[in-house]
Amino acid sequence: EIGIDVTPILAGVGVIGLAIGFGAQTLVKDIITGIFILFENSLAVGDYVSVGGSEGTVEAISIRSIRLRDVRGNVYTIPFSAASTVINETKDYSYFLAEVGVAYRENYEEVAEIMRDVGEELRADPEYGPNILEPTDIMGLDRFEDSAVIVRLRLKTAPGHQWGIKREFNRRLKAAFDARGIEMPFPHQTIYFGEDKEGRAPPAFISIEGRKETAPVVPRARDDDDEPS
Repeated sequence: EIGIDVTPILAGVGVIGLAIGFGAQTLVKDIITGIFILFENSLAVGDYVSVGGSEGTVEAISIRSIRLRDVRGNVYTIPFSAASTVINETKDYSYFLAEVGVAYRENYEEVAEIMRDVGEELRADPEYGPNILEPTDIMGLDRFEDSAVIVRLRLKTAPGHQWGIKREFNRRLKAAFDARGIEMPFPHQTIYFGEDKEGRAPPAFISIEGRKETAPVVPRARDDDDEPS
């Protein structure tokens, strides 16, 4: 006996051993999960993926983690143990999916024709065409919204080119709709002031630069049978 109480020392060693055990368990889990992900070829450097609640381009893959960089330049290091689901947006090929809202008054056949024409124009374009792998797929009238009907279109693209094709498609479609007078609804509000018994709108009081003004009253059109006032 040397007069030293070794109980605290043994307790400390036990805590350290427990911590090392838990750390080793997590490390082993990272490595094993990573082996399966890499073996299944779920992702590779250069792919654009969503994993562990983050998304970006894969910059590096280590023995236990993935490093992503998003469009803002932020870098995420994600352990394989957190990669329960991997969504790869650039594996083999990609799709650009357009959901276009048009007013209820518009003719579906005309809208679908314009969308198809724009898609085929892109396929014929020497800059975008080589990265569009199949003819334009008009998927039909998808659903009815509060102020619009939604028409779906899909283009199959080379991996990673769906975003550039999407932006150019949207630009051309907007120009084509404007040229053909196709309305794309947007949130707006109509103010109704009501009418008096003679069918005329009452004065509307509005404030312009701090002054109170009265809007002119628009008289109701008089029929020939009406008596002059």
